[in-house]
Amino acid sequence: MTAIELTIVATRRPDLLAATMESFQARLLKNFTISRVSINIDPLWGDDQDEAQCCDIMRRHYPECVIYTPEQPGYAAAVERLWSKSTGDILFHLEDDWNLAEDIDASALGFFSDPATAEISLMCKEKNWDINKRGVYHYAKVKYNVCGLDLPLYRKVPSFTVSPSFIRGDFARRWASLMDLSLDPEKQARSNKNPSLTRYVSPFRNYVYTGKSVYNIAVDIGRDWRDTRNIKKSIVDGTSHWSPQE
Repeated sequence: MTAIELTIVATRRPDLLAATMESFQARLLKNFTISRVSINIDPLWGDDQDEAQCCDIMRRHYPECVIYTPEQPGYAAAVERLWSKSTGDILFHLEDDWNLAEDIDASALGFFSDPATAEISLMCKEKNWDINKRGVYHYAKVKYNVCGLDLPLYRKVPSFTVSPSFIRGDFARRWASLMDLSLDPEKQARSNKNPSLTRYVSPFRNYVYTGKSVYNIAVDIGRDWRDTRNIKKSIVDGTSHWSPQE
């Protein structure tokens, strides 16, 4: 079977991690040889017992899993830590709050036959992406920036993601080396806040994999988790924040 390396960003939410691992193990991971597994569990939401449960979940699936438990949470730092220490030619990157709606095997990697395709991301409704109108390569429109000033003119730039996706290992490691740890890891790759990173990724593309489910292959289960706890996600100066709603 084709070999991939698994990287996972998580927080102390063992219920979500267990559901995510069961879903992706049954529908994707079992169809590949898993060369290496690493997970970053940030000290967020739960307590030490929840963290220990997350570690147990991962070791049940992959006894040799490399587990990072930093003292301080940091989304970009978590991604950078995992990707910079990766070794595989192809990574499958995952967060701890997704389910998979259909089976995926190595045939999905065929889109890497185009050298410009650096990522194959799984379609989800959160992308709000109509491939019939916009095509199969995900992009964003950003303002032209001259001497630090945003102009009221827009240009298309490739849009990469840290949601469930296959990604070339060399691309991920270079992305990690250029990452600003104070910014959201994916948004800085398509904004004017990290020009070194945006210049690097600009020649590459992110193929949106639709499969049979078309618009909902990857299902976000973290949104319901946040809603039931009245937690709001917001973006401030290029960084994601989660806070209780009043």
